[in-house]
Amino acid sequence: MAVEVTCSTGEAREADELVYLIAAHRRAMTEVESLGKRLMHAEEAEAELISPRLDAVMKKETAIRRQAAMAPVADVGGLKMKAAYFERLMNNGWCDVDADDLHELLRSFAAFRT
Repeated sequence: MAVEVTCSTGEAREADELVYLIAAHRRAMTEVESLGKRLMHAEEAEAELISPRLDAVMKKETAIRRQAAMAPVADVGGLKMKAAYFERLMNNGWCDVDADDLHELLRSFAAFRT
């Protein structure tokens, strides 16, 4: 699925799947963080309502992260962007990148041919 974005020059260009997945993952992480903060400060009754929603959002974040790890890279720029994004995820502690994600990430890099 192609996403159309506008450059600073005002020209429309097509964004690849990887950019879309990274943006979707960042939104999912923001939602997890927001709900997590609300849960920590919630009273018992409110916590019971937030908890199932938080679980669902965490599953969504995990699925999007896996899709981003599996996404093929089309060029060296995409390869660098994907590597930098996952490096930030791991180094900044934004989310837990599990072994399966790393395996898929490396597999996508190995499949890249110049």
